[in-house]
Amino acid sequence: MNEVVNKVKGAISGISAILMSAIGLLVLAQVVFGAGVGINVIANLQAIVNGFVGAGASLAGIITLVLIVALLGKNECCNKKDK
Repeated sequence: MNEVVNKVKGAISGISAILMSAIGLLVLAQVVFGAGVGINVIANLQAIVNGFVGAGASLAGIITLVLIVALLGKNECCNKKDK
């Protein structure tokens, strides 16, 4: 059972790493090529952040934002001991 859980964790970790890389690549492509990319990634990210801290923000939105940042920061590639 432990092997299955570890395989699922590994798959989810790999998928999230790919998606984070894709987001970075799309943001970079939009900065370089402008509107020619076809997807307005930066505006979509701004809309997500505005949903957390914008005019209609609530305490629940801010707590969710803090949790998401904590989860993304947890997946660092290097240990602090290695630096």
